[in-house]
Amino acid sequence: MSESFTTTRMRRLRRGGILRDMLAQSTLAPTHFVAPLFVRSGQAIRRPILSMPGQFQLSPDMALEELSDMAARGIKAYLLFGVVDAEDKDESGSHAHDPNNAVCTTLRLARDAGINMLAITDLCYCEYTTHGHCGPLTQITEKTSRRKTDKFTPSKRGKSLSASSATVDNDATIAQLGRQAVLHAKAGADIVAPSGMMDHGVAAIRAALDSAGFSDTSILSYAVKYASGFYGPFREAAESPPQFGDRRGYQMDFRRDSREAVREALLDVGEGADMVMVKPGMAYLDILSAVRQAVDVPCAVYQVSGEYAMFKAAAQAGGIDEKQCVLEMMHAFRRAGAAFIITYYASEIVEWLNQ
Repeated sequence: MSESFTTTRMRRLRRGGILRDMLAQSTLAPTHFVAPLFVRSGQAIRRPILSMPGQFQLSPDMALEELSDMAARGIKAYLLFGVVDAEDKDESGSHAHDPNNAVCTTLRLARDAGINMLAITDLCYCEYTTHGHCGPLTQITEKTSRRKTDKFTPSKRGKSLSASSATVDNDATIAQLGRQAVLHAKAGADIVAPSGMMDHGVAAIRAALDSAGFSDTSILSYAVKYASGFYGPFREAAESPPQFGDRRGYQMDFRRDSREAVREALLDVGEGADMVMVKPGMAYLDILSAVRQAVDVPCAVYQVSGEYAMFKAAAQAGGIDEKQCVLEMMHAFRRAGAAFIITYYASEIVEWLNQ
């Protein structure tokens, strides 16, 4: 036997919990987790989301109670999504600009109550539009593939309109995103997070915030967001499924390698993103690692609704130890480079860590 074979014992560094903890290179703390919340207008609403056990649609007053409880347990940040009644939706998503919508109302309540948490808001229009896409649409002439100047209207084409004959109007959408960002900042958002994958959206938002005097409001860009099957439960939660087609024309193709993801992230950083995000998380650890190595800003990851629902279903079936598997996944995110993790498990994780 060689000398190295007889003297090297890798198990020595795994002997005992104190030594393992001392040598651990990924750590978990309450500050590493962001809790998403779905808010809708009304009073005393706490509506279960059936595909996401333990998650709810909340009216602003109930969201305030939830945030107060989270803050008391040590969670330091939350991410708000608006849920919109059908009668408040239109083709452009104009309810997103109502200062009294559920997101803005919740922000003001949390600010006035002195909730000591970072307030992050999702910037997008899929929840606010009748068609469920991420901004106002524009027609495309199918024979020439050139855009018409007239905007999509249901009376013109109706529900038979296919994804090949309409698309999100990128430039009209980013102009609206700037307006939405300023509205959220005025209501108390510390960080705004554009999620629609619109080209040059970060630049438009940064310019709008700076012009309105909110130069200290940060931008967390969903810079790397894939067209994924793991978003299914979210569409129930936010009541925002596309009414035709899908979002593959603007969200990323998961068949592409990490070079496209790195390019997307670097473009957003160049336009003023203070942080970038990779979404989804569990099937994209290679992407997360590559993006983290390429950018010089903090990188987040989103464990999305389908990933959460899979863990819950497996745990309820008795197939896994939920706590062990969830914490293992969180360490994997951290090991791959996530500065923080957006997860519907935030409250449970913090409870486990406090134990």
